[in-house]
Amino acid sequence: MTEEPVGVGLIGCGNIGQIHADGLAKLVEEGAMRAVAAADPSADALAGANRNCPFERTTQEPLEVVNDPEVQAVLVASPTITHLPLVEAVVAAGKSLLCEKPLAPTFDDVRAIVDVVRRGGITAQVGFHQRYHPLYQWLADTVRRGPLGEAMAYALRDDQYWPTGDVVTGHSSWRSERAQAGGGALLEHSIHACDLLSWTFGPVRRVQAAARSVYGYDVEDVAAITVEHENGVVGTLTTVFHGVTGREERRLEVFLERGAVELTSDFIVGAPEDGLLVQRPDRPAERLDVDAIRKKRFAELGITRDDFIFYPYVADRAWLQAITRGDPAWPDVGDALHAHAFVEGAYRSAAEQQPVEVATSVERAR
Repeated sequence: MTEEPVGVGLIGCGNIGQIHADGLAKLVEEGAMRAVAAADPSADALAGANRNCPFERTTQEPLEVVNDPEVQAVLVASPTITHLPLVEAVVAAGKSLLCEKPLAPTFDDVRAIVDVVRRGGITAQVGFHQRYHPLYQWLADTVRRGPLGEAMAYALRDDQYWPTGDVVTGHSSWRSERAQAGGGALLEHSIHACDLLSWTFGPVRRVQAAARSVYGYDVEDVAAITVEHENGVVGTLTTVFHGVTGREERRLEVFLERGAVELTSDFIVGAPEDGLLVQRPDRPAERLDVDAIRKKRFAELGITRDDFIFYPYVADRAWLQAITRGDPAWPDVGDALHAHAFVEGAYRSAAEQQPVEVATSVERAR
């Protein structure tokens, strides 16, 4: 265990890298870390990240960050196809890791990342920052404690503008290419939803899925999945990439034995879309105070500042605490494996046009 600031290197300074950099700057202010080095092949992207969080040095070569002797922990936020070799390099260097989601374009590479991280024994976290959203933490706690009875079923709708330059001027377009991204709306966006569902309701046993590509790319922009969890909970997930640039929302309805919950959310902290409605038998629906829930949860985490708007700050802060305290990071690669197995099963089901069993561990996936 160390109380010294952790030397952090950032690889990948595009959109999500710059969002991380915004939070990292706050963690530098708090004395939790040093912003040692950042890497990206794009000078503009490097400049964007450096505006959000001034790094001591920048480079176009990611391995210079990994091998920098003053970098103790590496945050990988580069395109999905680059993750496996970078993770292998970080593990070989014996440094701590936070890798953005998805872990890899293919399930074989996901399993390879899980294996190399586990063998390396490093502190490793995956970028499922929505687990730190207080409304989803409230829901997971409610499902586990059971005040509304056992969970029975759910319906989740997840949508976002198409994150490609053809829809949003100036946006990177690698997510439109299967060779780089591995998948579309389901893998690149709704793997967050798959993680939240696996975390809240337990591992997935079976899925049946359909997908389409309305925009004509070789990855899907629409997918619909019927889901069966190992504990018997059933649900549906609909994910959409579209052209409505002012819209980005997730809506989850959960049906329990003695109640129903409607949860809406967005990517940013305190989003106007955030909402939590609880219906109990023979009572008017109750709209909970989402601001109070959020403030209470952040206070429990020891967060006193209120000048951040992105959840990666909360997740990155937890990662640094795990490193300094010698605790396991959360969520880890095992958690990510469940979400990726969910997605991989959905793609197999859509291709085969039939229900498929989902592999929820490395051993069962082989």
